[in-house]
Amino acid sequence: MNNPQISIPSHTTEALPKPHTVYNISVRLPLRSFSLKKRYSDFDQLQKALISSVGAAPPLSLPPKTYFKSTVSDNEFAEDRRRNLEDYLHAIQNDQDPRWRDSPPWRQFLNLPSSTSNYDSSSTSIASHLNALSTSPLIDPILWLDAYREMKGLLQEARSEISRRDQSLSASDQHDASAAAKKALVKVSGFLDNLDRGLVSLAKNAGNGGLGEGEIRRRKDLLASGLKERDTLEVLANSVSGKRLQGSSKNSPDITVTSEALKAAAGNIRNRSAGRILGAPAPETDRTRQLDNTGVLQLQQQIMKSQDEDLEVLLKAVGRQKQMGLEIGQELDEQNDFLDSLGIDVERVDDKLRVVKKRMKKIS
Repeated sequence: MNNPQISIPSHTTEALPKPHTVYNISVRLPLRSFSLKKRYSDFDQLQKALISSVGAAPPLSLPPKTYFKSTVSDNEFAEDRRRNLEDYLHAIQNDQDPRWRDSPPWRQFLNLPSSTSNYDSSSTSIASHLNALSTSPLIDPILWLDAYREMKGLLQEARSEISRRDQSLSASDQHDASAAAKKALVKVSGFLDNLDRGLVSLAKNAGNGGLGEGEIRRRKDLLASGLKERDTLEVLANSVSGKRLQGSSKNSPDITVTSEALKAAAGNIRNRSAGRILGAPAPETDRTRQLDNTGVLQLQQQIMKSQDEDLEVLLKAVGRQKQMGLEIGQELDEQNDFLDSLGIDVERVDDKLRVVKKRMKKIS
């Protein structure tokens, strides 16, 4: 049994939307390591969520908020808070009672898979975990992200195998690399189908304590990007390597050819009468079949120009959304400062009321 190793090695100051301190959390799992950036307010929300989910406060209290010191201007205070926050996480992680570290708020805060506390690094456990990510319902937002990462890793594996095939001089090596790439892409397809079903389930719970609509849209974009990359790699995996096989001797050329090469050659012969040799990854379509080479080039340039224009419009829209987000964030910070100031005034008035009540009791 391998529990994740959690630490807060450092803290930094970020300028936007206004100067604030972030704490860099390092998480080491059996299969991967990653880092997170969290503000003190994120820890405060975690504390409240843990109490609400478990029904009891964690074993160690969160370091208190103060209005008289600033972690931005006081590095010693920021370092002291970093150590206290690290002790807070360690207390939950190492406590004999697993209720807090097994709760959804804890896993979401650290971006952990649902079974981290029972995560075995043996090959059998890893294989079963990956199989579960590609087949089991992804109703947990964290598990959905884990499955997406595994899918991206398989896409990278397929791309590497295709590159190895194209650089290989041996027919057997090319065949092995092509088979490995296609095997990885089959797994990718399973992950994509499961991710799509999981996203439908997550979208149904949007706004009811689940993911927000913005996060749902972001994950839809991630899924669409994965589908597009899978389709591209499938075309490349089914194409023939552009590098010809070399013989072991100049006087004894290698006459071994693959079945893919024979199919490509036959296709080229069939299409030679049309004046253009067709080849992967751009198959002939009804739109291009009636055009000569010059017409196809002009059509491609027209499509690329249209895509560039659409991209410019999208960039402007993204820029406006970014500016609106910054303004909203600035407004929220100002409102938070106002609420903090109001809280101080309320506490001051409350203290005065207690003094008045004591005096009234003495008078009565």
